[in-house]
Parts: sequence; C-alpha cells; structure tokens
Amino acid sequence: REAARGRAPAGPVEQEEETIPLTAIRRTIARRMAASKFSAPHAWLVMEADVTGLVRLREAQREAFREREGVDLTYLPFVVAAAAQGLRESPALNASWAEEKIVLKKRIHIGIAVAADQGLLVPVVHDADRLSVAGLARAVHDVSQRARDGKLRLQDVQGGTFTVDNTGSFGSVISMPIINLGQAAILALEGITKRPVVLENDAIAVRSMVNLCLSFDHRILDGAQAGEFLRSVVQRLEGYGPDSPLE
Repeated sequence: REAARGRAPAGPVEQEEETIPLTAIRRTIARRMAASKFSAPHAWLVMEADVTGLVRLREAQREAFREREGVDLTYLPFVVAAAAQGLRESPALNASWAEEKIVLKKRIHIGIAVAADQGLLVPVVHDADRLSVAGLARAVHDVSQRARDGKLRLQDVQGGTFTVDNTGSFGSVISMPIINLGQAAILALEGITKRPVVLENDAIAVRSMVNLCLSFDHRILDGAQAGEFLRSVVQRLEGYGPDSPLE
C-alpha cells in the first residue's frame, strides 16, 4: 500500500516529436526500395574469403598508387573486378525480371552504393569488366566523389546491371542488402577482420578474413547459380598476393 501511494497517477505519456518532410531523393529511395523488396523474392548467401594476400598487396602498393594516381587504393575496386569477371561466367546475375521472361544484359555496368549527405546514391561504372583494378579504382573514386559532391550527370546513374555495396566501410560484418530495382542481385563487401583460422595442415593462424553477402532475386536464379558466382568472387579475391599486377 505504501508503495502504491508513492506512485505518480497514471496518465497519458507525452512525447516530443519532430516531423521531417521527405526530400525528393528520400522519397525516390523509399519508393524504389519498397518496390524491390515487395516484388522480388529475396534470397541470401554469405561466404567468407581469406584476403590476407590482398591486404598485403594493398599495404605494399598503397602509397605508390596514391602518389601515381592521386586516389587511395581501397579494397572496393578489387571486389568490383572480381564481381565483373564473375558476371561474365554467370550471366544470370547480370539480368532483370520482365514478367514471363528474363532479360540477360550483354554489357556489365556495376552500380556503386554511395552514402551521400542527400541519401543513398548508386552511380554506375560502365563496362566494368573491361577495366583493370587500377582503372576501376580511378572510376569508382570518380563517380563516388561526384555523388558526394552532388555533381552526378544523368548518364552516371543509368544502365546499372548489378550493384556492389561496401557496407564494411562503416563496420558491418554481415548484412542482407536490398536488391537495386530492376537488377538480379547485389553484393555486399563487409569489414575485413583478423580471425584465427584452421589451415589445411590443421595449424591455426591469424588471417585477414572478410564476409561477402549476396542478395539475389529467386525468380531469376537459384541458389546453385548464386553460389557458383559467389564462390568465383571468393576465389579471385583469395588469389591476390603482394606482387599481383593492378593494371
């Protein structure tokens, strides 16, 4: 009874709120994300890659690359390169659904998800499979910087056939990205972390590991095709070493 007497009388809980009007970009993002999520049956795969060799390659060439090219050598162009070559071998992921038919895209144009002040933007690197890692580093830096500066041209956001999202840049280690509307799949590059790994001879070593997360439209392809593509990306990333060429 004493405790009950000390309680404040029950009443409505007040809340302070602020209404934020939608910008045109936020409205477009909301519409396209909802349309993709509720029309395409998303399925997901996650594979890990041992990128110790890639980390050593970047450490060995980063400074010289920055001095020569004027841009930083990040991990993203390596993933874009691996994805672009994988799409050549797995064309079902470079496709779109068109009601009663699947449209395979002959050219590989990879969208790069960029977190800009005005919202999520996806500028496109056209014919990504024809560029070297160095060329992709320049192209990714160019479109990403123009996206953040609000200087994208119409052609910079048109024609994307596949998307790569560097969610690891803000610390994510696993994610389930939403497919860009009109595409078959999206690949998320997660954060690289050092982990103890059991090697083939049962020895334990600390290696640089990364998760690669693939969302795909199950109307267009099945898990076996998606798995084959993702495995090819993993194998390409694991094949890098300190002396691998960038051009």
